[in-house]
Parts: sequence; structure tokens; C-alpha cells
Amino acid sequence: SERGKGTRFIIKIPLTLAIIQGLLVRVGTEIYAIPITAVMDSHRIKPTDIRMIDNYEVFNVRDDVVSLMRLSRLFRIPTDEQKEHFFVVIVGSGDKKMGLIVDALIGEEDVVIKPLRDHYTNAPGIAGANITGDGTVSLIIDVSQLLELGQKRELEARRQRETSLR
Repeated sequence: SERGKGTRFIIKIPLTLAIIQGLLVRVGTEIYAIPITAVMDSHRIKPTDIRMIDNYEVFNVRDDVVSLMRLSRLFRIPTDEQKEHFFVVIVGSGDKKMGLIVDALIGEEDVVIKPLRDHYTNAPGIAGANITGDGTVSLIIDVSQLLELGQKRELEARRQRETSLR
């Protein structure tokens, strides 16, 4: 600062930051952000709407069957699975799609993606982190990785069924 001249501030923003629109969801006590560009649809469903096909949970949406993935199981988050209703966020990339079961939909928000550079980096399905307006840290879901993970699970289950039939 110089008297009569004012104060000069320099703000340096890392180039690794990106801002996207995200759908904030809650799983147990954790908050996750799903990129809006990957969100196709969302539904409030009852547990009775979930069907089992070949040991996979599925949900019927407008004459289409969508595989479901419970984020609470994937990320090992304790949650009440005996609820009156769940929320399913249908996400997709290309011709693949999947339903993610979450406890609550919080809403849309601008999300600043901050890459993780520690032991969380290898977590499947996590693209980075975000700090929400109230200071809460939310992890950002990498939808394409989750879709690949779901496809791998499906292939492994098919192989297991084929070997058990022999």
C-alpha cells in the first residue's frame, strides 16, 4: 500500500480449476456433485419399484430397464436402506446409462472442480472435490468411470453365471 496511490492485490488462480454445473446429492451424511451434462433424468421411487434381474437391481423408466447402482454401497457410506422412498438420478454418457440411488436431491449449483492429489486420487468414480458455499467439501462424481465400473460388474457377473452353469 502507498498513501495516495491505493493498494494492489494479485490473485493467482490455478489453471487446474474448472467450473461446471452440478447436481448436488446426499448419500448418508456425505454430499456429492454430479455434472449436469451427464444427468438425464431423476425420479423419486419406492423400494417396491426396484426389481432384481440376474442379481442386479433395475428400475423401469418409460418402457426402458435401467441398471441401478447404490452410491452408499459403492462408497461404503452407512445409510438407511429401509426408507419409504429413494431418489434415482439417471446418468449417461454416449449410449450407456445407469441409475444412481441417492438419499436426497439438494439442487443445482456451480461447482469448482479441484483435482485431488493424494490417496483419494485412485478412488473409482471420483473426479475431484468442491467446496460448497457453506464450507462443506463435496466429491465430484466421474460418471464415465462409474459407467465403466457398472459394465465391468455386469461382465464379471455374466462370467460367474456361465461358469456356474457348466
